[in-house]
Amino acid sequence: MPFMYALQNVRWEVRLNADGTLRDILPLSSGKVKGKDKGLEIASPKIKRSGKNFKAQLFMDNAEYALGIVRKTGDPNVTQRHGAFCDLVYDCADKTALPAAVAVANFLRSHDPEKFFEDHLNSVVDFSPDTNVIFTVDGSRLTEIKEVQDYWAALFSASHDEELTGDKKLIAAECLITGVFGPVMNREPLPIKGIAGGSTTGMAFISANNDAFESYGLRASQIAPVKLEAAVDYANGLNRLLADPATSMKTGGVTFAFWTQEGATLPVGQILTDEDFDPASLGLAPKPAEQKASSQQVGAAFSSPFKGALADFDPKAAFYAVGMTPSKSRVAVRTHLTTTVADTLHHLRQYFAAQHLVKINPAGKHPDRSTYDLYPLVSAMYRDARKEHTEPDVDALVQFALGGQPLPRSFLVKLNARNRVDEYHVTRPRAVLTKMVLLSREFKELEMDKDSLDALNPNQKEPAYHLGRLLAVLDDIQSSVMKANTTLVDRFYGSMSTTPYAVVGRLIHGSQAHLQKLRKENEPAYRAKQNELESVMSRLADIPARPLSTAQQALFALGYYHQRAHINEGIRERSAAKKEREAQTKTSNETAQPTLPAPEGEQ
Repeated sequence: MPFMYALQNVRWEVRLNADGTLRDILPLSSGKVKGKDKGLEIASPKIKRSGKNFKAQLFMDNAEYALGIVRKTGDPNVTQRHGAFCDLVYDCADKTALPAAVAVANFLRSHDPEKFFEDHLNSVVDFSPDTNVIFTVDGSRLTEIKEVQDYWAALFSASHDEELTGDKKLIAAECLITGVFGPVMNREPLPIKGIAGGSTTGMAFISANNDAFESYGLRASQIAPVKLEAAVDYANGLNRLLADPATSMKTGGVTFAFWTQEGATLPVGQILTDEDFDPASLGLAPKPAEQKASSQQVGAAFSSPFKGALADFDPKAAFYAVGMTPSKSRVAVRTHLTTTVADTLHHLRQYFAAQHLVKINPAGKHPDRSTYDLYPLVSAMYRDARKEHTEPDVDALVQFALGGQPLPRSFLVKLNARNRVDEYHVTRPRAVLTKMVLLSREFKELEMDKDSLDALNPNQKEPAYHLGRLLAVLDDIQSSVMKANTTLVDRFYGSMSTTPYAVVGRLIHGSQAHLQKLRKENEPAYRAKQNELESVMSRLADIPARPLSTAQQALFALGYYHQRAHINEGIRERSAAKKEREAQTKTSNETAQPTLPAPEGEQ
């Protein structure tokens, strides 16, 4: 990218002849079918401006600057904006003596904005003065000519800084990026675009306008001394990352960018936010029983699964991630990560392995998903995540997915609270996130087998797990003999998951009446449910007299979910067996029927 250039959407091309006369006006398209077409993305001169700071961009600007087309009727500053553009073109033509620049200058000297609009743009339905216009001469873009690029770069040398920024406090310091001592920028030349919730026109990355953020006499962008050239480079680099869904991610109010020191970058943005992404496509889906990825597995993932540009991965290359949020007109960096491509892949593999959990509804119209992208996991902790401050939760999940950092214990507090008050209780996303937290941390108060959290494990030692199972079994017993508007889980999940000692005896006593009725109506079902109840109770030698801790409540939820999945699996198996018996009976009946002889005279 040339110095002080940036990728910008250009909607219109004003095509001139070599003598500066107009050939025609050509619409440029991005090729996008959906949404408003903002035009073709072109590398062109870019400058940051605000208020009455009438700075023009060379040979490419919006139609108000480039052609003097009025955007807002009665605006007295339109003439000044167009004049700034013309003066810049005249100066470039004089100093470079380029025939193409002279041609544009000749066009502008005889240009009448009102007549031009009436003759060429008034009938164009989708024309707008705020869209960008670029000049070409005989089919050549002036912005791509080296002499034009050099002229534009010279405008921003240290000697011109005061004139362009109006800042008379130029300083020399050691650049934090290059380490070179010399003039540093007073204000950032290019804005950062693509920050979710921030200004669409762009935001400053290094900036201060308050005494609390200024020190040693440094202000604006001087607070973190950086050479102007380096600032242009990081702004263009970050803008390119944020414009690509494979190297950026916007979720839960946080905008992330990902890149590597060399080689191709893992498409982390798509991996973590695309709900249709298949982890197996990048070798990230382990076998169900695997919770950790060996070095051989990580190495193998860099071979056959990757095609095209993905083959350029360098496992040893440094991998970087940065999370940002808007802070008024500035970019706030809230989290960052430095690791390697191989380690990132290793942690992503563990991230998806941690999500492996038995399904309650594996088939049907809306089957359970195997893995979840970030937002459903964050939303699992709230009634309406859109109204909550979810940025810290997103940070934690990204740090866990890419860096293997433990998930916060506070996740369990939120999940337990939602389980108690939500009519759906332990939803699959909540169960998945609960398992992820339990796997990522050590809970000394739990007697828990981490290797068997994927599905029902009757041999878990922790009583809280079996208390959750017990509630699911008792609810199943009740639902087998009666259809209640308010289920046992609706009434007792909260108390059972916090103070089980107070309600277990009452619930067991109440289940006896349901079992007696079931024995009279369906003895095989009675025996199955009685055996299941006895199996769970055999694991509960003592009911905890104290309230369950946060971690115990989480394991309670997982036990409840596992038991529900086990019960549903039994229902599906019995239903399939019944259908098979019916099909066999039907086939047998059809085979057993004798074939009647045809009447005489009929074949």
